[in-house]
Amino acid sequence: MGNLGELAASADDVWTTPEVAEFLGISRQAINKRVQSRKMLGYPGDGVTVFPVWQFDLENHRVRREVPEFLAAFDEGIEPHAIAQWSITRIDDSERTPVDLLLGRDSKKDALRLAGDYVVGAVEGNPAPDAESTARRADKEIAEWTPSRAGSTGPQHAILLAAADLFARKGPAKVTLREIAAAADVSYGLIYRFYRTKENLLVAVMELLVTYGGERLSGEEDAYAAIENSFGADIDAGQFGRMLTWSLFEGTRPDRLLGGVRSRGYRSQIDTLWDDPAEPRVRTEFDSRVLASLIALVGAVWDLYEPYLTVLGDYPDRSREDVRQEVADMLKVLIYATRPNR
Repeated sequence: MGNLGELAASADDVWTTPEVAEFLGISRQAINKRVQSRKMLGYPGDGVTVFPVWQFDLENHRVRREVPEFLAAFDEGIEPHAIAQWSITRIDDSERTPVDLLLGRDSKKDALRLAGDYVVGAVEGNPAPDAESTARRADKEIAEWTPSRAGSTGPQHAILLAAADLFARKGPAKVTLREIAAAADVSYGLIYRFYRTKENLLVAVMELLVTYGGERLSGEEDAYAAIENSFGADIDAGQFGRMLTWSLFEGTRPDRLLGGVRSRGYRSQIDTLWDDPAEPRVRTEFDSRVLASLIALVGAVWDLYEPYLTVLGDYPDRSREDVRQEVADMLKVLIYATRPNR
């Protein structure tokens, strides 16, 4: 084997167990223990266990100090051979590999970040995608997955429920997929298999909540009952509204956030009532202060929420100004309809 300490190993060089044992001066059992505890990278080769040479400090006859920290950054479900292959594959639009970053003077943190973001299959095509490449794939990925529906069960539904809770409480930007996996008691790899990205998962959660709310509304006797029993009610613990607000201030595009989500519940009830009109049973006197504050609130948030309202309402044929004018007209009708002594 020669003097291993003097070898200049290339990125794809590997050693076998006997070579590592001689280099480190430890037993095979000790090597296996290090591999199992992820303090050293080894994986099955052609009838033998192989070890990437880049992980060894050839001058000092030891495993490089960066290696255990690097391996610990990966999800536990990721196989060592996938880590090994990904680690020596060039990063998008770069001549460097994750190993180059790991062993670089000022780039170790970048390598650890990429390792923490690694997902199963990332080595196929572009192994270490940056934010721009992820954005380029977004349209294709969103079209490929099928979100769970209301009433579904199993791990996928557990993921959606955990994500809804965390997204609503902390905001999507501050929640990681690993955090969701822990809350749902599933593996990180399972979330990736179902949704690919956090953005896809957010859309699936929004669709679940809207679908559930729509089913609740459709089950009411009529539009009046739907408003009475659902308006301001704790249907989803306010999760949809909070996630919409978080996403709005985080700059999530309406078409990306709501995806295929459309508002159906109230609309079906309204159409039914319009086909067979009936007056509602309501109070005889109204408070102008409540009406004034309602109109002021609608006007104050209109510019912020209008793009999301347009996507949710699914009327791409309408101009923003036309819709704004119709809402203004509705508020005028409301003022007139609630006048005293009408």
